[in-house]
Amino acid sequence: MMNPGPARRALRTATAFVVAGTSLAVLAGATAADPPPPASSVVTSPNGALSLTVSVDDDGRLGYSVTREGTVLVEPSALGLDLADGSTLGGDVEVTGTRTTARDTTWRPVWGADAVVRDHHRELTVQLRQADGRFFNVIVRAYDDGVAFRYHVPRQPGLRSLEIVDEATEFALAGDPAAWWHPRDFDTDEKTWRSSASSAMGAVNTPVTFRYGTGTHLSIHEADLDDYAAMTVVPASGRLRAALVPTPGRTAAVVTGTGRATPWRALTVTPDAGGLIESHLLENLNPPCAICEDDTRWIEPVKYVGIWWLIQHRRATWKTGRLHGATTERAKRYIDFAAAHDIRGLLAEGWNRGWEDEWSDQDFTTATPDFDLPGVVAYGKSKGVEFIAHNETGSGVDNYERQIDAAFALYERLGIRYLKTGYVGEIPGHHHFDQRMVNHYRLVLEKAAEHRINVICHECVHGTGETRTYPNALAREAVRGQEWEAFSAGNSPEHTLILPFTRNLSGPMDYTPGIMNILWDPQKAGRRVHTTLAKQLAYFVTYSSGAQMAADLPEHYADSPGLRFIEDVPARWDETKVLSAEVGDSLVVARRAGTDWYVGAMTGDRARTLRYPLSFLGKGTWVAESYSDAPETDYTENPTAVEVTKSMVTREKTITAVLVRSGGQAIRFRPATPADLQ
Repeated sequence: MMNPGPARRALRTATAFVVAGTSLAVLAGATAADPPPPASSVVTSPNGALSLTVSVDDDGRLGYSVTREGTVLVEPSALGLDLADGSTLGGDVEVTGTRTTARDTTWRPVWGADAVVRDHHRELTVQLRQADGRFFNVIVRAYDDGVAFRYHVPRQPGLRSLEIVDEATEFALAGDPAAWWHPRDFDTDEKTWRSSASSAMGAVNTPVTFRYGTGTHLSIHEADLDDYAAMTVVPASGRLRAALVPTPGRTAAVVTGTGRATPWRALTVTPDAGGLIESHLLENLNPPCAICEDDTRWIEPVKYVGIWWLIQHRRATWKTGRLHGATTERAKRYIDFAAAHDIRGLLAEGWNRGWEDEWSDQDFTTATPDFDLPGVVAYGKSKGVEFIAHNETGSGVDNYERQIDAAFALYERLGIRYLKTGYVGEIPGHHHFDQRMVNHYRLVLEKAAEHRINVICHECVHGTGETRTYPNALAREAVRGQEWEAFSAGNSPEHTLILPFTRNLSGPMDYTPGIMNILWDPQKAGRRVHTTLAKQLAYFVTYSSGAQMAADLPEHYADSPGLRFIEDVPARWDETKVLSAEVGDSLVVARRAGTDWYVGAMTGDRARTLRYPLSFLGKGTWVAESYSDAPETDYTENPTAVEVTKSMVTREKTITAVLVRSGGQAIRFRPATPADLQ
């Protein structure tokens, strides 16, 4: 690498502490005709608490650091892109200019945690030139709830395309904060979440969340992932480094054109754990809705049932035969159940041909002989229940893309507005999270939008806030969800209390809650669901999703007191507040839909007594319909016991929730009627 000359070093030293938008000429009294640009620039959040500094050191190396209220969170860390020609954009640069802007607007999601979102930030663009003449920009934003940066490489002679091997981006966290992380895997996010000191953490998939000794929480993730490889994070030389998911057999992880920006590297930073859940940072970093020019009423979150849990427990099969699960008769029976209990969707896995062998050559337009697709869809419509088509690609991505236009056109003609995709297995020549597959998942969303179809994606890349741009992305799995309780040792109580502060930060997830028969074990394999019944109800509030599944069998709901709450709880919200939160241990979330409020409370591996005020309620008297762990509830011996109570409350009251290990509480608050008051 070429070293900068003495004059260049002197310039950097003299301007090391100049803030963004202020020239050295102004500070030193030099003429305005030739102001040298600052080598260190700062952008600060609107409330003044967060600051991100971009700097170039004496050797021309580009870096950044982050502070909150004067405390260093991220120490000086490298920035840059490692290219296939062996060079690094950011390895030998000088600042050629800076520009700052500010924005304070609001926007309305089609659906989400809140009906109105504020986008309030300051933005800094640092213009940089390599010693070899190539140039690029680092764009930085500071919000009250986090900071983010991305690289923008303009079109220019000598750099007409970008072949990015990896990023030089680092995250040198100050101290040794506690960490909650998921082991890195280029093909799955379905592993158990872990906790440790950050110094003991291995290579991870993102989001990855940290807690400092001051109580500040920081989560590293990415936003606006498009035509790029997903980011992972790896320990390197005592700090963390961004590492792109590679494409097998290719040197570059990303091959793309210039004239574009990379995804945002986002650091959500909040004073407590609850702030992470309330943050809209990732959505704000994505472009506005790309499919909202016309009527968007077809984009609608959904509660659904499915011919699914029976199959997961091996009491039915995806493939045709004596035990085939997706039959016309069974689908209609599930539709009848859904319609009777205000559940508006039915998923039927195995309705189509192609499940007999490797699953990778399925037919997405032809039903099995014992499944009448038009008849089932029409029957559901007559009952107010939408059919959710299932497309399991078996990782046969090319086969799926060949059929996608015909399949989606068929679904639109039949009136099918919901789709669940799957990518089980190894993708020939690719990883699930590499550039080609990131582009594929976006293609599915785009084509689905053309046919007014909402998408629930399984085995796909993590969300990155794209629900703002493509609100038909109702949910992604990208998680070790509840299905693992049916065919493995299951999900630990701690795992399910880490998810809201990690995986669920990236976007809505399809965890498939709502199991009432906690100890059902038809295979006699010693399996169970690792919660109480009340915690299953709490999931409908604590887990963010545009597709909430009542996952159990209809017959298991027959005598369950929890069914009433599932009937009542909505799938879309107008307002969200976190009342109490501790990563891995406990969470209390309140969400409003219309005039009603719902609260979900849950614990991890320890029994807890949680107290939370009802100050979020409006004035007047409210009816609280509560479903809680009962005095006789026991995680091991009696997990299905639930206490159902109804009481009158006001916003001055405090609720006490006594929760057993992996326990929960779910409450609906509705304004009291005159009849209630009498």
